[in-house]
Amino acid sequence: MTIQPVFSKLNDNDEPLKRLVLTLLTPKIQEQINRYYKNKLTVSPMFTPFLDGTDIDVKYYSSHIDVRVKTIPYVGPHLDVGIDSMRFSIDNSGSIVVQEY
Repeated sequence: MTIQPVFSKLNDNDEPLKRLVLTLLTPKIQEQINRYYKNKLTVSPMFTPFLDGTDIDVKYYSSHIDVRVKTIPYVGPHLDVGIDSMRFSIDNSGSIVVQEY
């Protein structure tokens, strides 16, 4: 028997879950944004996890959870610097590993 992942794109009905996942991942997301733009910009861009422009896809496995985050970092009041995509793996002990940016 093969165990298949459960795919879930969080929608408006899952707003509390989306907020929870993004709240827990915010430090890791910001860390990756800082790392990527360190030599590209003189100011580190920010992202706003709870406004439009940040989406997540979640795949649940028995041993871990894969989370894909797509966000639009910005500098200043509203100057978008790109559309960034990253993937994290969260194991059952809560350890978060960046898989790709």
